[in-house]
Amino acid sequence: MKIKGGDEVAKSRSKIAGWDLKYFNTGEWQVCDERLKDLEKSSLPGFRPFNPGRSDLFKALRLIQASEVKAVILEQDPYPDKRFATGVAFSIPECYLSTDWPPTLKTLLREYSSDLRLPIPDRGNLERWSSAGVLLWNVIPSVGNSGPLSHDWHEYSYLTRELISLLSSRGVVFAFLGQVARRYVDCVDLRNNHVLVASHPSPREIGRASCRERV
Repeated sequence: MKIKGGDEVAKSRSKIAGWDLKYFNTGEWQVCDERLKDLEKSSLPGFRPFNPGRSDLFKALRLIQASEVKAVILEQDPYPDKRFATGVAFSIPECYLSTDWPPTLKTLLREYSSDLRLPIPDRGNLERWSSAGVLLWNVIPSVGNSGPLSHDWHEYSYLTRELISLLSSRGVVFAFLGQVARRYVDCVDLRNNHVLVASHPSPREIGRASCRERV
């Protein structure tokens, strides 16, 4: 569904460096954008009604170009806590010590350390993974303050499907963490890509059966 009359803001987002994405010129994005605008208009001054902030919604895509992606780690949505949501899946700002990390991040990095036999990082900022060719992607780019999956909007799904289709044509490793991310496994061309499926590293899924393949 094309945006009627055009939308200059959407067009500018379609030109994220290194990504040829049509999603931001569609009505599906316009629906999400209008919902976010309505939340912003109805919120109190200085109060952010969703996370991350608008300028960081697609930060993960600005950190790495499509041609540089070797692996994609997909999870459900950002941290509801505005202190931690960055627009890069699982990553948090550099300033927080490990004692302050969200439980999900603690679990993820504990598995990372165990699998790769490396020390657990002392900071939870994972943006450096992007420079190694890893796209850290929230399949639902925003979340409300009311908690996880509060922005589980069907219209967002078109963006993740387009991303997977674009990268799948090149051949990369896809890691789907959790039930929400697994919705998109069927978008991958299995002839030239490798797919890993595991439980989400959140406290709610700890103890459930999971795939222990290395990501």
